[in-house]
Amino acid sequence: MTVSGKVQKFKMREVAVEDLGSRRRRGVQPAYAFQRDACVSSSLDTARRLGQGYRAFQCVVVACELKIPDLLANGPKSATEIASATQTHEPSMQSLMRALCSWEVFSERPDGTFAATEVSGHFRSDRPGLRNWLMTNGEWYPAWANLMFTLRTGNNAFVHTFGKTTWEMGAENPEASARFNAAMVESTKRTVGAFVTAYDLAGVQTVVDIGGGNGALLSAVLQAKPEMRGVLFDLRQGLAGAREALEADGVASRVTLVEGNFFESVPAGGDLYILKWIIHSWTDDQARAILEVCRRSMSSQARLLLFERTIPEHIDASPFALEAAMADLHMRVVGGGQERTTNEYRALLAAAGLRMTRLVPTDWLGIIEAVLA
Repeated sequence: MTVSGKVQKFKMREVAVEDLGSRRRRGVQPAYAFQRDACVSSSLDTARRLGQGYRAFQCVVVACELKIPDLLANGPKSATEIASATQTHEPSMQSLMRALCSWEVFSERPDGTFAATEVSGHFRSDRPGLRNWLMTNGEWYPAWANLMFTLRTGNNAFVHTFGKTTWEMGAENPEASARFNAAMVESTKRTVGAFVTAYDLAGVQTVVDIGGGNGALLSAVLQAKPEMRGVLFDLRQGLAGAREALEADGVASRVTLVEGNFFESVPAGGDLYILKWIIHSWTDDQARAILEVCRRSMSSQARLLLFERTIPEHIDASPFALEAAMADLHMRVVGGGQERTTNEYRALLAAAGLRMTRLVPTDWLGIIEAVLA
């Protein structure tokens, strides 16, 4: 019985034990003990999957910790082999792998072994992808249990949960800090090609990368533009490993490293000032203060670029809107900042004495250009 095709009905199908055995002998995956006679209501399916979200996330996090995507990149393996390689409990590993197959992270083969998929490839540790980003989010996960605190107070649930900011925690945990920096490098590599192609760098001789960490963005720009020089500006801990990374990329001789705090000052003399994923980490008052400091160091001909995710003026169910809306809430819960719409960035820049001139869209980040007002 169905109502406009919306109600899901299952019919138990009788399958003889002998039939299941013969199917296995022929190398065919046994059929499920029940079949769907009608499609699951899309709204009900979505609601159920939302309820599974926290479980799915933790499944992927532990798979990354155990490097199972790397393990299966060399070929399918049984739960026994995976458990042995990861020193885990075999029956529990079997359950984990089945769960991840249901989310298409892995696939189960007819012989009962598990194989890699295109999705699991994004979580390998031996190449750029999403592993570092996911595991960093895993470290922030407990703060989301206090989402209600942010909704009630407007304050940072991460500080409420741990008693310190993400930056303070990173300073105390070098491994977590290195993973976060690696995630930022990977995001930069996905962005910089589109930036160099889409943005006109004519006339730029010196690029100042504000809060640039180990210099991944600046290095990529300098590799694409051999005539340019750069200044990499960050806190001392932010610059950890920068010189070595720049030397490995062959651009260290064209980069000056400067330690400092962007709430106090930034280097003067740049033709182009870049802030990637900086402003979204702060409240409007804090963000305006950073931009005012930048403005004071800019010449009349200098330009400022913000690499930020922009929230659509109207939210729909598109992947872009999903990323932006969830990132906005995440910044409030974990980072103490927020994502913004294009008009909100325009107003924020104006309040700091800057004039937004254009938005250059890339695949997932917007490049917001501003000059002195």
